[in-house]
Amino acid sequence: MTEIGVHEAKTHLSRLLKRVENRESFSITNRGKVVAVMVPPCDVEQVKPNDAYGRLIELRTKFPIGTVHEVTDWKNQGRR
Repeated sequence: MTEIGVHEAKTHLSRLLKRVENRESFSITNRGKVVAVMVPPCDVEQVKPNDAYGRLIELRTKFPIGTVHEVTDWKNQGRR
């Protein structure tokens, strides 16, 4: 993925968007740190709210966190 500075991205936004339409991807950096990524919409997984909720339920069954009382007890043990 090509890295582009934020100033260059602002200056050449239209040109970058055309390249993204052609399925190129870019990471935008600010002082060397990646702050954003430009990718074509077909490369982004669209997560529907119901899918996200279902995934949370799956995680909860795989990794049960305990009851409210257990979690409170664990928290209190950490304070001792």
